[in-house]
Amino acid sequence: MGLHSFSTVESPSFREMTTALNPKYQPPSRDDISNTLIPAWYNVIKQNVIQQLAQVSKIAITCDGWTSVAQDHYLTVTVHYMHKGSIQQKVLSTEVVYEAQTGLVVAEEIKSILEDFQLTGKVIAATVDNASNMDVALRNLQFLKVGCFAHTLNLAAQKVYGIQTVTRWCAKIRAVVVWLKRSTMSKTVLREKQRLLNLPEHNVILDVRTRWNSLYLMVERFVEQFPAIQAACLDQRLRRPMERDRLERLTESDFEKAEEFMQCMKVLYTSTLCVSSDKTPTCSQILPILTKLEAHYSAADEDNPFVAAIKEKVWGDLEKR
Repeated sequence: MGLHSFSTVESPSFREMTTALNPKYQPPSRDDISNTLIPAWYNVIKQNVIQQLAQVSKIAITCDGWTSVAQDHYLTVTVHYMHKGSIQQKVLSTEVVYEAQTGLVVAEEIKSILEDFQLTGKVIAATVDNASNMDVALRNLQFLKVGCFAHTLNLAAQKVYGIQTVTRWCAKIRAVVVWLKRSTMSKTVLREKQRLLNLPEHNVILDVRTRWNSLYLMVERFVEQFPAIQAACLDQRLRRPMERDRLERLTESDFEKAEEFMQCMKVLYTSTLCVSSDKTPTCSQILPILTKLEAHYSAADEDNPFVAAIKEKVWGDLEKR
């Protein structure tokens, strides 16, 4: 049998394969897996977690509310504790919250989850984001709040969207990125220029305001790919469509601002990464990071208006928190 004819042979289904291996075997149905096997496995694992946590006297938790693509609201509670000399963490539950996510509703959900895992009275601290309903929930539960420092850094980083000079400059980059991402020809031309210029064949990145550090990552990729982007925009296959779409081409001035933006915002990006570890404690890093950020974002005589505006906006937000 030739290679071509062999490749066209249909693969046997799972049921056909199991029947051939053992005609008496009956694989479980989808209903059995969903309603019997998975719940049974879950109960076994849950009991193991409860038994392990019964040996722990003090725990910390993290709580986060989020919304799915289908606009369903969820609350996730994760427990953190020491076991045999190492830090352990377990996601206790991700619950659908059908009621309005007020502080009292969230408090009841957290309390119910902790009671289910027999953890009442063991919580010494809870880490949450800066949402007001979480503040109300923790006050109601009488838990010590440890604010999520990474979320605080992200909120400060988002303040640059409120600077007009930054907004106008970002809009130019964003428009070109969107244009490059939506056109098949532009992707082809960009790849050609990347190979000619010996640049990494990376795609451009589009920022999303709710995604942490996405503006920094968009600008970082723009700086990396600027020679290829500029060459692609000057290529006749793209130049005419860009002129027809009235797309403003990027200039050396835009590149210089991108370098200044990266230099100014990189310390915020790396600080976020430092305090986002899930294997090591990070609380002790907060004060040293804040000291470094204060020094970095202090006004300097050599700052141009673009950089000075970023520094003032970012540190002005962090200082209030």
